[in-house]
Amino acid sequence: MIKIKNKLGKTRIYSRKFIQKIIPEEKFITSKLKLKKKRPVAFGGLRFKNLFKNSIKKKPLISIVMPNFKGLSIEKAIKSILKQNYENLELIVIDGNSGEDTLKILKSYNKDIDIWISEKDKGMWDAWNKGFKLANGDYVGIVDSSNILYPNAIKILIRYINKFPSHDFICGAVKKDNKIYAGFRPNDIKKQFNIIPSSIVGFYIKLESLKKVGLLNIKYKYSSDYDFLYRVIVKNRMRGVHTKAHEIFGDLGDSGISSKSNFLIKIINEIKIRFNNGQNIFELIYIFLGRSIMKIFRNAFVKKNL
Repeated sequence: MIKIKNKLGKTRIYSRKFIQKIIPEEKFITSKLKLKKKRPVAFGGLRFKNLFKNSIKKKPLISIVMPNFKGLSIEKAIKSILKQNYENLELIVIDGNSGEDTLKILKSYNKDIDIWISEKDKGMWDAWNKGFKLANGDYVGIVDSSNILYPNAIKILIRYINKFPSHDFICGAVKKDNKIYAGFRPNDIKKQFNIIPSSIVGFYIKLESLKKVGLLNIKYKYSSDYDFLYRVIVKNRMRGVHTKAHEIFGDLGDSGISSKSNFLIKIINEIKIRFNNGQNIFELIYIFLGRSIMKIFRNAFVKKNL
């Protein structure tokens, strides 16, 4: 075991050996370094220096995947992870070939990021999948390059991991536009998808559970995370727990691709996800008509009050 302080003075635990987790019936395999034979445009990090992180008794390894494409605040996001007051934490950055300015930042953290790659991809969900395949933690979470992870977020996470060892995932409270979002409503998933605060910053799932569910389906351009969540809760019947509202994991910043799409795109995408996962057709008709009628009434009310 090797202890090294990162650029921001926080201690991290390393090993010269990569202990790969093999999970029965896993739907993807953890990769030590590269994802494919063809090398990325650029890559780096501690794994290429034979420094690895593994699960340790009483100190579970937490993997954080950071997808990025020309993010203006990527360095701020990286620093928020390096500041975490927890020793056994790994950071994986997946960049979509953002250019020289981003590469300069990533290279400056070569001794702090566990592994980073920069290459063209098929979008954000593809970047998530690449990161999932590289993650070796007991738990895995996503922190986008526009997010900020608060200094004690991982300490709060570890407290819940220890308190609820049999649960598959943990939903931390998050902040966006000065509002706090918290809670977990699994019974509502057959009606709506926004049953957790967020699928980034505050959502951490056991690697064992993640491998049983499988990777994100990138054909759902706007809502692949919703499809993933449906498979977690409905198809695999996995259990989760949420933190209290004051136990905030971080700030979402500008994240939220699905929220930026229009109503029709979102509802059609949602119906496709539910249909492809076997939800009852009559429930889907009810959702589509109900949401559409509500949308019409809201628009009429707004126009009336203008």
